[in-house]
Amino acid sequence: MKKEKYKTSRYLNVIDLEDGENALLFNGINGCLDEIPLELSEILSSGDALRLNLLPAANLEALSKRGHITTLSPEKELDRFREFAAAVHEKRCKKATVGGLLLLLSYNCNLACKYCYQQKHRPRKSKAVMTPGMVDLLLGRYAEEVLPGIKKKTLMFYGGEPFLPAHEPAIRRALEYAKKLEMRCESISNTTLVDSMLDIFGEGFGKVNRIQVSLDGFREEHDVSRVNSAGTPTFDGIISNIKLLLAGGTSMSIRLNLDRKKLETTPRLLEYLRAEGIAGDKKVRIYATPIHDNLCKIDDSDFMDIKVLSEKVLKMGIDLEHPVSLRGNELQYLFSLQKGSGLTRTTYCMQTMQNTLVADPFGDLYACFEEAGYDEWKVGHVDESGVKFFPQREIYKKRHIANMPDCLACSIALTCGGQCGVMCRAKTGDLFKPDCRDMKEIMLAGLRHAYKKYKAAGKPAPSKTEEVPENSSHD
Repeated sequence: MKKEKYKTSRYLNVIDLEDGENALLFNGINGCLDEIPLELSEILSSGDALRLNLLPAANLEALSKRGHITTLSPEKELDRFREFAAAVHEKRCKKATVGGLLLLLSYNCNLACKYCYQQKHRPRKSKAVMTPGMVDLLLGRYAEEVLPGIKKKTLMFYGGEPFLPAHEPAIRRALEYAKKLEMRCESISNTTLVDSMLDIFGEGFGKVNRIQVSLDGFREEHDVSRVNSAGTPTFDGIISNIKLLLAGGTSMSIRLNLDRKKLETTPRLLEYLRAEGIAGDKKVRIYATPIHDNLCKIDDSDFMDIKVLSEKVLKMGIDLEHPVSLRGNELQYLFSLQKGSGLTRTTYCMQTMQNTLVADPFGDLYACFEEAGYDEWKVGHVDESGVKFFPQREIYKKRHIANMPDCLACSIALTCGGQCGVMCRAKTGDLFKPDCRDMKEIMLAGLRHAYKKYKAAGKPAPSKTEEVPENSSHD
């Protein structure tokens, strides 16, 4: 019998566990994970087919079954992956029955953050405010046409600032639909004004169940960055309203928008949040993300990318979720997965799948919340005559890794999904060309971080969940 000639798969990732003894093999197609001695990992990493094929037959068979080595040529393996990625994406699209609608109630905001990606729209779009009549069209008359096939919908209130007084009629009409249709409701808000309508927040259908709020570092940095139109501070008012919302049962995601200066204040901020009973509350999630400027041009000299932010958080030794740990958390399900497809992330976010859309007060539909207000990126429109979709909708639907050559050659493509389309187009000029930078290094560092925590916890029992969770839009 002719002996098979194995070579290392182009989709194998070898992760040094930094213990001086072991490495983690991570297959970027099926998600298989295997801890092996460093000596074996060095053979696999080297690409030395001669040394590889001298391994015992039992080892070669085991590595082959897990997908870490292959007899396919690099070209054939690439072709197989292209076919696989296309099939996975088609299956995902057919199963897409969960989604939602982001109601962009107006482009107006009571704050004047310099890095806001909607700042360009306000001079020409600030007069429009969503009406109860538009809510009736979106959630009543044309709900099935706006989101065809989506059976389980989430409603999100968005802006501008969604809880401006002028938005209250549309919000209350939308909550009536949410209660009737049993839709969970969430919001992205600066929370400076929520105390004026506290009765709409809390648990259960017909109320806003969760809010994402941003803090730009501790008080002194935050109050320079996130000021209202009059230039007065906002930090203490936001904290007061966070406590009111938590007391009423609303869950919170507190996003720390950080640059180099703001990061330095974070240890004191976290200590303060703990003292106020916010950090540590079971209804609160706190995480860090870097400020970016995908669609606006400002002074970015203090900006950090996600790699630098994560490195600095780790070096500071503070207990805070950061981009590396967040990406590791996304892959934790692999540690206990017993069957089914391990990796299925063929897209990055809502822009491609379009099972979640943004609707603004003009009735314009967008596939990405950062693109809302940019007329050239509209994917559709709703008015009394019905729903009309535009060619841009179909262009975005094609943005998945099977149609992105750079991604098909990447060993982590199914954990990444091709990166944010808005960012890639802004940085490369091509929607279908990823702007990867350090993403592979970050993703693998996140997986190492999560795996080491998993081992330290004593390898918990396998999860009952055997399906890969749906990826969210943006952090």
